[in-house]
Amino acid sequence: MGFGTRSAAFSNRMNDAVNALSGKKLAIILAMGFGLSACQSSGLNGATEGLSSTNNTQQITLSPDPKGEVFGQGQTRITLLVPKTAPGNAASIANEIRNGALLALQDFGQNTIQLVIKDTKGQAADAQGATSEAVAEGSTAIVGPLFSSSVSAASGIAVPAGRTMIAFSNDVSVARRGVYLLSYTQQADTIRMMNYALSLGKRNIHAFLSNNVIGGLQETVLRQLSGGAGANINITKYELSGPGIETAVREAAVAITAADAIYIPEGGQIPGAILSGLKRAGVELANKQVLGSGQWESVKFDKPELEGALYTGRDITNFNAFASRYQTTYNTQPGVFAALGYDSITLVSSLISSKGATGAFQPTAIEDRRGFAGINGIFRFKADGTAERGLAVYKVTGGAGRPVSPAPTSFSGS
Repeated sequence: MGFGTRSAAFSNRMNDAVNALSGKKLAIILAMGFGLSACQSSGLNGATEGLSSTNNTQQITLSPDPKGEVFGQGQTRITLLVPKTAPGNAASIANEIRNGALLALQDFGQNTIQLVIKDTKGQAADAQGATSEAVAEGSTAIVGPLFSSSVSAASGIAVPAGRTMIAFSNDVSVARRGVYLLSYTQQADTIRMMNYALSLGKRNIHAFLSNNVIGGLQETVLRQLSGGAGANINITKYELSGPGIETAVREAAVAITAADAIYIPEGGQIPGAILSGLKRAGVELANKQVLGSGQWESVKFDKPELEGALYTGRDITNFNAFASRYQTTYNTQPGVFAALGYDSITLVSSLISSKGATGAFQPTAIEDRRGFAGINGIFRFKADGTAERGLAVYKVTGGAGRPVSPAPTSFSGS
């Protein structure tokens, strides 16, 4: 399908970035050309020149000294909100997003955007304050924040001000037109896994779901799918604790004998714990297909019960080249959030280069049905603010995940 053309300058920058990532002519970062026709970004002559808002007619004026870390020499200001000083692992996630974003800025946005990075501290009030600050400073769009409460609070400032947000939360309840979620959603992950299981003829599926919000989202999708596919889906809920899992396994031991597949979307040690518990309870697992989710990136496949299991995952076809460069630059291995940070800034830079600063974040541009291609595969935004992603299916073989159903390289119906 036709994805339009790009300016020669942008094409050259993309080629340089691709070569930097891999040393070969790998068509990765934006292999589909973002589906947009080539336009020069609006030529602004000075940092304080007025710029029309993407969503209304007010004028955006760039303040000379924005607060936060400032990178790039572009005339369009973009603010990145991340929880740099939040407790727990949030700060490390923020650092991954930041590092990925800066690599993308080097590749595509150095002369297209000025990136201002602000700390939300993982708090909704701070995210709201940082967004107000970004609007006052003349940012055209907001990338981030991470947590759903922060997205909700920040969007209350950004949307009325006509600023598009591209956030990292996977809570679809905070998404809407103008507030787009770049992250992976539990709904899309569950749909991909169940559709693949149904294609294998699995019709009696027993799901173990955590007794929390995520488990509730997964249950809703399973109920919807079972009604339309003629599948019988039984669900056992468990508390996220050792005793909670043991209780759930005992309760499911009899009912699960009729199942031809066992769905355990939770990651970490939980799949192994559930399967080991079922085995101790006398459940014969040999003829039951184990199914997992994208959360299985955190699962160690050393338990024999996991051999042959299927799970969904992001498209890592192009991730290794990115990971190598990230490792060289930051002396650590990147995770999924580093790639999301990279893709977010690549996306905004490319939209601005193609559509100009005033047209880059209009719905017709950001909701392009042909979608975009990033480090983690293809994605596109829907009118409700959620993202549709091309996911792969992997099979545990010899203690490692091997692709058995590749991620799509284009969207149907585009």
